[in-house]
Amino acid sequence: MIFAGEYEHRIDPQGRVAIPARFKMAFIDGIVLGRAYDNCVVVYTPEEWERAASDIAQQPNTSASARKLARLTFSGAFAGTLDRSGRVVIPVQLREYAGLGEDVIIVGTGRFIEIWSVTAWAEERRTLDTEAADIAEAAPQVAPPTEQTQIVLRQIEVETDE
Repeated sequence: MIFAGEYEHRIDPQGRVAIPARFKMAFIDGIVLGRAYDNCVVVYTPEEWERAASDIAQQPNTSASARKLARLTFSGAFAGTLDRSGRVVIPVQLREYAGLGEDVIIVGTGRFIEIWSVTAWAEERRTLDTEAADIAEAAPQVAPPTEQTQIVLRQIEVETDE
């Protein structure tokens, strides 16, 4: 699944947040939450978490920056499941790290989703909006989309038009 869009949600008094309905099926086998690198919470499917964790674990432990990245990533990772209502508990440590209050923004970023405080997302959004051309110019070159990616993108376009 390709995660896309922005969704306003609330964290309830028990620390739970509902995952957007269109994303729930991707987390049927579990969900992993962690510290993102931009002061938000990152949410992985188990498969995507395995990919990300493997990439980090393959870094040489002789590198100080690799060790710090591993600590940042693995010490803040929490595995869980969605409840019957499609909610997941965001651990206190992650809520504090990301400065999450009651109102949050859930953002699709392609292979995973992020949960932002409303204030932090508004600031990030302003940056994205004002620096869009520079961000695109500096982005690494990517290969042309695969046939599967093109199908998913067409599906997103159709859903957005409805």
